[in-house]
Amino acid sequence: METKVVEEKAREFASLIASVLAPLNQNPKFKEKFKKIERKYLINASNLNYAALVKIDNGRLTVQSVANKPKSNLKKKVTGWDSFISMDSQIFLALAMDKISKAKVGLKVISGKVKLKGFRKLPTLLKLFELLK
Repeated sequence: METKVVEEKAREFASLIASVLAPLNQNPKFKEKFKKIERKYLINASNLNYAALVKIDNGRLTVQSVANKPKSNLKKKVTGWDSFISMDSQIFLALAMDKISKAKVGLKVISGKVKLKGFRKLPTLLKLFELLK
């Protein structure tokens, strides 16, 4: 399903996401909780050049880059994501550092500053971030 728009090497924003999530591959709790889960999350920093394709494959996590221009690169048919999140990098960093409440993120979804697709698969991604704390 994936095409050449997905790059093995994590670049820019994808590299940042990769470095944040990398410790999970050494975490026994992650390996146990996610040993039977296969998911792909496309996280796009809309004001940067690359999105991060986060793959969970039976207890193993990898991050790849996807150029976010043209916009067709971000389509589900192209990358095969289960859930898609798009926001500018400032909102993402505020969220990652607990500087913005989930209610404010909800308002940004309503206003269109944050875009979500595949909402039902999102709780799994949130569990990843919980394991990092």
